[in-house]
Amino acid sequence: MAGPLEGFRVIDFSRGIAGARMTWLLADYGADVIWVEPPGGDPWRAELAVPYSVYNRNKRSVELDLHDHDGRDAALGLLETADVLVETWRPGVAEGLGLDYETVRNRAPGLVYCSISGYGPGSEHDELPGYTALVHAGAGMSAAQFGHREGPIFLGLPQACNGAAYMALVGVLAALYRREEDGCGRRVETSLVDGVLAYMAQGWGYGEASAAVTGVAAFGTPRFVTRTFLCADDEWLGLSTFGRGAFDRLMEVLGLDDRVPPVDDGNVMAQLSPEEAAIVFNEVPGIFLSQPRKVWLERLLEADVAAIPALRPGEVFDEPQTVHNGMVTEVLDPVLGKVEQVSPPVRFASTPGTVRSPAPTAGQHTDRVLDDLRSGMLMTTAIRTSGVPDVRPLLDGVKVLDLGHWYAGPFSSRLLADLGADVIKLEPPAGDGMRGFDRAFAAAQAGKRAIAADLKDPELAQLRHELLQWADVVHHNLRMGVAERLGLGYEQVREINPDIVYLGAPGWGSSGPETLRQSFAPLMSGYVGAAYELGGLHNPPIYPAANEDSGAGMLGGVSLIMALLNRRRTRSGQYVELPQLNSTIADVAHIVRRPDGSVLGTWDLDPLQLGVGPLERLYQTADGWICLVAPKDEEVRGLGKVLNRELLSDERFSTPALRAHSVELEQMLSEFFAGRTTDGVVAELRANAVPVIVPLMDGNRAAMDNSDNERIGRVGVFDHPRFGTVHEVAVPYRVSDTLMPAHRRAPEFGEHTEEILAWAGYSADAIARLRERGAIR
Repeated sequence: MAGPLEGFRVIDFSRGIAGARMTWLLADYGADVIWVEPPGGDPWRAELAVPYSVYNRNKRSVELDLHDHDGRDAALGLLETADVLVETWRPGVAEGLGLDYETVRNRAPGLVYCSISGYGPGSEHDELPGYTALVHAGAGMSAAQFGHREGPIFLGLPQACNGAAYMALVGVLAALYRREEDGCGRRVETSLVDGVLAYMAQGWGYGEASAAVTGVAAFGTPRFVTRTFLCADDEWLGLSTFGRGAFDRLMEVLGLDDRVPPVDDGNVMAQLSPEEAAIVFNEVPGIFLSQPRKVWLERLLEADVAAIPALRPGEVFDEPQTVHNGMVTEVLDPVLGKVEQVSPPVRFASTPGTVRSPAPTAGQHTDRVLDDLRSGMLMTTAIRTSGVPDVRPLLDGVKVLDLGHWYAGPFSSRLLADLGADVIKLEPPAGDGMRGFDRAFAAAQAGKRAIAADLKDPELAQLRHELLQWADVVHHNLRMGVAERLGLGYEQVREINPDIVYLGAPGWGSSGPETLRQSFAPLMSGYVGAAYELGGLHNPPIYPAANEDSGAGMLGGVSLIMALLNRRRTRSGQYVELPQLNSTIADVAHIVRRPDGSVLGTWDLDPLQLGVGPLERLYQTADGWICLVAPKDEEVRGLGKVLNRELLSDERFSTPALRAHSVELEQMLSEFFAGRTTDGVVAELRANAVPVIVPLMDGNRAAMDNSDNERIGRVGVFDHPRFGTVHEVAVPYRVSDTLMPAHRRAPEFGEHTEEILAWAGYSADAIARLRERGAIR
């Protein structure tokens, strides 16, 4: 069976992780991706050999000299046969090559042109290369990350790249969806800074009338325990009491329930007394040290408490549920040899993704592709048009029934609401548990309508039927069996609406040994090895500040639009499944494993969480911090001028391999920067074309209060009935020739209940009866 994107062609001019990761998913799900490399190949091939082995599989490679007339003509010829162009050039490069949007649109008006930059339109950092570490520091993500020390933390994961890739996919797929109707191409633009905002949306934002909207007050609630505990065998166990009653069950397992008694409703927001809090925070770590991790894991799972081990990178490949989900695939890579890689993470029941071929060698397909282009054998998939674009929001008319709760699931449908879809959030009369965490709830639910109703009430069967007939999409992240008990399982929905796109996003999967097990962020990031990546070598694991819920939500949104696009072409809906386990493994898809068990692709962050080498590192100055990234010889040459030393002619530092882990170079730079002011050293480095940035220590307020961010739609500002004027992350990408909806706040509890019930045919008397007996709120 062909993937959901079979029949689409993508011309990929990108370099680095963000563009490669974006087109990786397009290729895995059926698109014909032609990777255009310069003569000799992508200059990052050697340094990024491991992630490139994953992100460039299923692609064809063509070498073209875009500075040459014939090469540029060949590129334009390829674009005339294509649906999507992806580029990561710095500002002005596309124009210099004659491959800018306007030029390309004249040749291929139906093509969707996607640009992924480092910093986005009009940034003060336009002159800097879009190196991941620079963006993490400059956008405030390094300062937001938890660490073993004070100050900004070097992130051991490419989260800005992952987020930018997902945002580019959302924009491109939605543009293709609208193109099926109006035949017009569009430009989609995003950046690594936008990728940071997409990940940090769950925690960034503020309301001027209340601190609670930041989430700080909620996340300090004592009964909410999310952390790792060291066990007797020196292994770490992640624990979360997010679920109702989980904290009380934890106290019982630990033998503390007589001193920290349960509350009647198991509410995680219930306060502990000072004496109870002292018991929890002072005694619980010692109790976990009394038994090995395996013992605690068995006891806690039996008590239905979310407990997930923190594993080292690569270990998750052997876990039974990972194997059951088919999340590991063996590939014979031309550079690395036989390796295990992450499989396509989303399961499309009718149009599955596949791994058809390893990453190509440079120029492997040049002759064949160009011969086919010249002879007319390269089949044209593109839509040719000179029509007028329909400027309505790209998903205007799409209807989504969202049954999800917490963050990951609802964030998927929120991404569709951003594009104009009508999303109805259906929650029980007790409410979504995330409502107690105002900032995260606001980010996951923006732009939706909300109804609170107990679908187990027989009188609400009509509501269920009307909503299912109305919807194009049904989405949930409920535990297995819950949707079926509510009459909302896939087969039940399909009987009413045969063409439905149905996305189930369970924690572990719809079948397999762990299917009924609880799953909460950030525990899953520990399970896939990300917490050890972030903790640094020889250190305890540390969870990411921007956790896997964001990645799961973004990939869920991508999956939904992909399925809608496929339905528009085939007139068939389908069942789609994206377990949180799969999406979190996809977050670390840059990690691969050899048959001998050796793991490749880890970032190997140093114990002080300062960097991954002397030339990709945070340095302390006399009055602050800088982030330096200088991988290229010309950048090292400039650094040598600042130091008044010839680094490239020094036999200790003459090659990238020698510089990569040089303790002498790191010590030299540390001593030099420590004696200089931040402003002074930044000026010296930039004068010599050395990439450097000052870490932003409050990325939240800096991003939210930036008027340019509000102007281009990155940040939404609106009046809230409880929190006054609110600033929050809106849409971290831009699309031409479309009117994006104004950013809309998350709905209040039951805000649209009566409106939706009246639409479904309920009289005012019937609504009053339902409300009186607590069936609706």
